[in-house]
Amino acid sequence: MTPDVKPEKAVVGVFLLFGVMIAAFFPFFALFLKDKGLSDGRIGLGLAAMALARVLTAPVWGHLADTRFGRLRVMQIGLIAASAAALALFLADGFVAIAVVAFVFAAATTATGPNIDAIALAHLGEARMGDYSRLRSLESLSYAVACLVYGLILEASGVRWSMIIYSIAGMVLLAWSQVIRPDAPKGSTHGGRLGTVGAVFRVAPRFPLYLLAMLLVWSGFNAAWNFFSLRIEAAGGGPLLVGIGTALGGAIEVPVMLMSGRLHRTLGLRKTWVFGALVYAFAFVLWGVVNEPRIISALTVLEGIGFAFLFTSGVVIVGKLVPKELYSTGQSISGMVGFGLAPILGAGFGGFLLERLGPIWLYSIAALLALCGAAVGWIALRGSDLTQGLDAVEAIVEPSP
Repeated sequence: MTPDVKPEKAVVGVFLLFGVMIAAFFPFFALFLKDKGLSDGRIGLGLAAMALARVLTAPVWGHLADTRFGRLRVMQIGLIAASAAALALFLADGFVAIAVVAFVFAAATTATGPNIDAIALAHLGEARMGDYSRLRSLESLSYAVACLVYGLILEASGVRWSMIIYSIAGMVLLAWSQVIRPDAPKGSTHGGRLGTVGAVFRVAPRFPLYLLAMLLVWSGFNAAWNFFSLRIEAAGGGPLLVGIGTALGGAIEVPVMLMSGRLHRTLGLRKTWVFGALVYAFAFVLWGVVNEPRIISALTVLEGIGFAFLFTSGVVIVGKLVPKELYSTGQSISGMVGFGLAPILGAGFGGFLLERLGPIWLYSIAALLALCGAAVGWIALRGSDLTQGLDAVEAIVEPSP
């Protein structure tokens, strides 16, 4: 028997705990692989292998969530598998073993984030999508606090313990998820070729060009971010500076996400998303030219600002482009491109550029990709539902009496 928790509090708890969980992985994983003895090039290959796992599994998880098991159950399966894989990563030794386990780990994590976002959008409904930014800002708040705490812990005990922390946090989130009300997927609503994946592209003609814009921006981001902690280390910093920097980035996400919610309501999703891409381009240039580790760490706030605008806008954009019964599939495809295909490209050429040409070339090309993505996104995100403020759009969905 599960505790009787109001739906709003249940969803809020998921976002808070998910921030605590990903803080153990996102900022420290490159350092974790470095601690395992991998070179910059092999770290890039390992990250690319993880991205390939996301590409192969994200659409499958989305289809299963929307048609068979429901979003909650798929999210829980992913939490169990990811926590177990994190323990295996802690124990793995040698490049091949680490790459194989990391592949499994990445495949499992693909079942969590997109379904959390789908659960949130379904909870909010079409008329309240503008409130997604508020929910997501809570994840950034817990992420920022956890990054700082983990940075202190890992500086003292060693970065290898990040995977143990991740596994524990995953089990805590799994326990809390029992208070979420299970959803009932509509198994036969969308048939045809490629199941719900094919259905998304049939009903959302603007989706493919938006995915191209995402691919460009997030390829640049992954090329820049995956080696950001190594950039701090090479300049003389360590896990504590990485933790402080990512904590600053996560902390700034909170007010910026709340601001982005207001921008969604007034300026629209299109302008907000493109502005986030431009912030990323500016950040990447600075990361490449600055050589003082404390300043590099402080510049992580720009990552938080750009991410806040891009991610909150992106989730709601998918919610506007695809129907409710395809939310998990739409979010999974979006995640596959942004956190699957893009990391393959970004980590692959990022490791090569850093090793062969140095950081200035790496971060200059990353900035150029972000600028190109902003241009494509401006073209892709046409239509009154994306160019007008959500207040105007929601007034049509749910008119005042």
